[in-house]
Amino acid sequence: MGQFKPLQPLNGESHLFLVGRSSHGFWVARDLEGRSEGIFRNQKEAVRFALSEGGHPNAVLISPNGVEPSYGLGVH
Repeated sequence: MGQFKPLQPLNGESHLFLVGRSSHGFWVARDLEGRSEGIFRNQKEAVRFALSEGGHPNAVLISPNGVEPSYGLGVH
């Protein structure tokens, strides 16, 4: 059985990322504050980017709905 890891507190450099598939079939990882995003061919790469940019092991929220890229316009 997997080991439970408690949530880590966020610090000033931490970000939360929403990861999901766009209507065009690409995977999008988007910072919820609109500071950073990436478009990827697969979920694994999108999650890897989000974990790297997020700054903590709980940086990723997988969306059950589509996630469209903001193209640098921030989250609306």
